[in-house]
Amino acid sequence: MSRLTEMNALLGSLLGKKRSHPNKLLFTHLQNVADFACKIAVNQSITIDEDLLMAIALTHDIGKIHPKFQKLLDGVGSGINHAKPSAWFTFSITENIWAAEIVCRHHTGLRNLDDLIADWVNDHNFEKEIKNLLPNWPFLISEEQFENLQDILFDIKQDINIEHWFKVRLFYSLLITADRMDAIGINSLPEKIIPTFSQPKLPNRSTKVDAWRAEIKALCLQKAKEVNKPGIYTLTLPTGAGKTLTGLSIAYEWAKRFGAKSIIYCLPFISIVEQTAFVAKEVFSAENVQEDHSLSYRKDDEESTDYTKEAMAWNKMSVLFRYWREPVVLTTLVHMWDALFNPKSNRTMNFHRLSNAVVILDEPQTISPHFWKGFGKVLSYISQKFNTFFLLMTATQPQIASERELAPPNTFFPYNRHQYEIVMKEEKTEIKKVKIDELPNILKDRLPIHERSGLVVVNRKKEAIEAYKMLEGLELKAPILLLSGWVTPYRRRIILRYLKWLEKKGLRHYLAATQVVEAGVDLDFGWVFRDLGPIDSIIQVGGRCNRHCDEDYVGKVLVAEIIDNRGKSTWRKIYDEIMIDKTKEVLINKPNFSEREVSTIVDEYYRKIIESLASIPIFEQLSKGQWGEFAKLIDDQENNNVTVFIEENNKLLPMLKKLEETDWSLENRDEQKKIIQKVMQYAIEIPKDLVSSCRSFCAQIHTYSEEPIFRPIFEGRAWLLRKEAIKKEGGLYSPLLGFLPPELNGIESSSLLL
Repeated sequence: MSRLTEMNALLGSLLGKKRSHPNKLLFTHLQNVADFACKIAVNQSITIDEDLLMAIALTHDIGKIHPKFQKLLDGVGSGINHAKPSAWFTFSITENIWAAEIVCRHHTGLRNLDDLIADWVNDHNFEKEIKNLLPNWPFLISEEQFENLQDILFDIKQDINIEHWFKVRLFYSLLITADRMDAIGINSLPEKIIPTFSQPKLPNRSTKVDAWRAEIKALCLQKAKEVNKPGIYTLTLPTGAGKTLTGLSIAYEWAKRFGAKSIIYCLPFISIVEQTAFVAKEVFSAENVQEDHSLSYRKDDEESTDYTKEAMAWNKMSVLFRYWREPVVLTTLVHMWDALFNPKSNRTMNFHRLSNAVVILDEPQTISPHFWKGFGKVLSYISQKFNTFFLLMTATQPQIASERELAPPNTFFPYNRHQYEIVMKEEKTEIKKVKIDELPNILKDRLPIHERSGLVVVNRKKEAIEAYKMLEGLELKAPILLLSGWVTPYRRRIILRYLKWLEKKGLRHYLAATQVVEAGVDLDFGWVFRDLGPIDSIIQVGGRCNRHCDEDYVGKVLVAEIIDNRGKSTWRKIYDEIMIDKTKEVLINKPNFSEREVSTIVDEYYRKIIESLASIPIFEQLSKGQWGEFAKLIDDQENNNVTVFIEENNKLLPMLKKLEETDWSLENRDEQKKIIQKVMQYAIEIPKDLVSSCRSFCAQIHTYSEEPIFRPIFEGRAWLLRKEAIKKEGGLYSPLLGFLPPELNGIESSSLLL
């Protein structure tokens, strides 16, 4: 690309002293982004058109030379849209509409093909845009080139295919990453290799169950060693079989043998990312493991044009937390979904990190069955293009793709640890519906509630609090605790540590919880109650019952349908109605079954689901250019949530102050990363519509501080709740119950989701 060489030589003189950011020359920024993007591609062993990538990077911000944008950097005016003018420069160099589109959308997001075509067909300002900004630009677009562009746009709809999506998203991902990183002062990343696998310390015990776990792990690892190419593989093992460690062992085997750049471990819930990370850090050491479960960055879908010190601090924090920079990454399935499909620019940053990676999808059945078929096709395509290994691990394996199983056939736990009982109405044709305050009688009649530790799992935070109070009323004479998404990671860690201590000491204990304990939590209870949910969720919770196998005892997993005071089932707005209907069909015909029968029950359930649910054709949509539409993995209300930092101790405020006031750079980014990880231990998410009532509530609390005890921080991008509002009872946050909104009893269920 001779034009590229010539342009690169001229660019510095053409741009002069124009800036891209308050303290950075535009030419320097363009050069840095181009060099960094190419470095990332090389480090990931990605085969790519380097000249095209360079051209995209070197032109992506040329539009910033406009006087209005330069004034914006000094805090004057509102600036301009510089992306589209920059895109015309891109096209003048490359004559590639896809390259121009990447630049055009690098602050917003990818869009559907029809919208793309309409925009470019109707834009005749190419000559004006270029001449007004750079009169001496030597690569003006001729009328003939513009007419050719029109022809290309009219023909492109017939030619569009999945390859276009892949290439555009790859270039887009590299540009966005390099651009955002350079903006915060980072233009290189340490080249880390997959660290050596160290066997973690296991409990000093020797039982038949431990011997069985070791045998299963060895057999699965041997099967993994026979794998000779990337693809989709499954590991289907019963709960308590040690999937986490076995999966990490397999991932390490593949990573070392095939030269993988990273191991990416995806889990369904934030809460279990933290717990799985503990194992991963033991195996690979803490400095090589990144926990990507930031609650903070979800509102920063677009790059901020706010150049205040506070806003820049937040942007730096969110970008550093977002990017999968370490060789071992612990993240959520939602964030993986974003990397693959979310059109927002900042959500694409990690797409290229899937190249030459081993990706573990833990509990993939939490993905809606509507997506299974399409998701499986996308994974197969990504595996081929990126040389990616996918490992799907669960006790209840969904039918996502044609994959190879690594576990021995018919792998059952060697003992019957628990039985399942579905509470039926008297006529035995319907699952019994009960309110929380009616639950004690059912528990007393069917469970050894006073003899054994117990777990009560419900679908919503509101009912979790009610379940906690219900357990208190049973006079159990033992510790009662609560876990939900409104308990800070700091508090969750304390609670889980206490639960494990009680378990080790053989002391009775009780836990009320939402779905956060469904998977990845190594807790053991003598009995379990589960509010009605999909069968796979019931089975996952069942894995907490007699988990470590008291051979002389058979636990019980009890299931009934909880309703609220209005008579509405609590699973609504959380689970798909068809999934619940099919669960009922299976369980009504089989209200009592053993752990050994689980695989048969699950297979029947999945068969009914597949037959009943219409598949969302993700792969076909991408192949047709529907890139701007985005089906969320779960309805997690993320766009309606805000981050709240809870001052549970005296450590939080100094750290937040340092994040806001420090001028973070390449030299001190490691310190920033450590602080971010620490402050996120005190963060939860609450619905935006609760902010007003929380402020009113806190305004009534007497304090000697001049600052409100519930106030915005980081320029309104997050909130801080001071310790004056933290009380055992009557506060906005309770160490026992977590966040307690003033309107808890009257709030809509959609705001009370996990």
